Order: sequence, then C-alpha cells, then structure tokens
Amino acid sequence: MKNLLPLLGLCALATAAHAQDTKEAPSAGRAPSSTRYTAGSGGYDAGNTGFGVKGGFTLANLNGDGKDVLTNRDNINTYHVGAYGQFGFNSFASLQVEALYSRKGYRSDMGAGLADTRLDYLSVPVLFVGNITETLSFHLGPQLSVLNKVTSDGKDLDIGTFKYNSLDYGGVVGAEARIGPGRVGIRYDYSFGKLREDGATVAVKTGSTTSTVAIPNSDIRNQAFQVYVGIGFRR
Repeated sequence: MKNLLPLLGLCALATAAHAQDTKEAPSAGRAPSSTRYTAGSGGYDAGNTGFGVKGGFTLANLNGDGKDVLTNRDNINTYHVGAYGQFGFNSFASLQVEALYSRKGYRSDMGAGLADTRLDYLSVPVLFVGNITETLSFHLGPQLSVLNKVTSDGKDLDIGTFKYNSLDYGGVVGAEARIGPGRVGIRYDYSFGKLREDGATVAVKTGSTTSTVAIPNSDIRNQAFQVYVGIGFRR
C-alpha cells in the first residue's frame, strides 16, 4: 500500500493547483474551461457526480518471484462486472468507489495438460479521478478484495485447505473516456498481497513426471489488465 502514497500525494497537489486556477479564472477574464461544471446544491460538483454499472474483459496472470514454480504458466481470458458511485469535489477531482465481481487466475500444466485456475473476488477499488479534458480522465487508488471461490481444472478447492489468502489488497491505475452516458476504459490491477500462504503446495509437471511440491517462494501475486464499458447517470 505504501507504493501508492507518493502517487496519491501528487494527485492531491494537482487537485489543489487546479482548484486555485479555477478560482482565479473569472478575475483573469479567461474563458471557462470545457471541464468546468456547475456545482450541485449538495456542495459537490454535479459534472463529476453520479452512479452507474460497468463490466468487461480481463486478461489475468500472476506476478512475483514464486510464479516460476508453475509449469507452462500463461494468461487466462476472463471478466469483471459491477457498479460504481462517483462524488465530485470540483471540476477536476472526484472520488469513485466501485463494487466489482472480478475473476482472476492463471493457466498452467498440472500434469494432465494445461488447465485454468480461476479465482473469484469481490473487489472494492477506491479511486481518485482526475479530469484531463471534459471527456478523458485518469484513475488511481487502492483496492481491497475478498476471495470467494477457487476453481482449478474444473474442481472447486477449499480456500483454507489449499492455503489461499482470503484477503487481497493492491493498487489500480487506468484511464477512461466518457461519451455521453457511456464510458470506455482501460485499467491495470496489481496485487501487493500474496496469493498463497507459506507452506502451500502445487502440482507441477517436470518432463513426463507429475508431482506435488511445496512452493519455495510464496511471493506470488495477482495481476490483471482490464478493458471495460459502462453506462452512468450524472447527478
């Protein structure tokens, strides 16, 4: 989580600078920016405030030093879906909170050929949103996830027995374009928490031999690239 603190600090400075520029614009006689909106009666910016639904494609895999124990590891193609609420502070900055059903995982050879391991999470990103233009914005912030289900080669695995960590945390960075009520975005999702506990084992194939081995380094983490579309309603 500490990896995000410098970036969030920069975002806070950018927000303050933009707010100052907005205050000075009328007295300087400059034309209003296309990103400026009329504030709502609730005291928050109406142009950056609303709610909606979203979903899309996820390209998931693993990162970390311990991933190399898995034989013929590869990406899996999967999905995510959920809802969001956005709360605007001014014409530049807003806070977006999401609730996502997000499937992650990887593909590897566990002795009987390549098979997928699917990890189903309930994820809650809390994101700073900065408007670059009226329609284009960047997103940055932490994410907390709870592992609900693990399926490997079509079989459900017990999370505790197989030493999966049920709680995951990480960071999200991405960009989004707003086109009317529609949204299109890309995002990189990286976990700082370890996927497996110390002492976890995994089935691997070495040559023609299949064996169950202890993971020598539990530094295995989720990572995912996401592309999504959504529809939102501004306040």
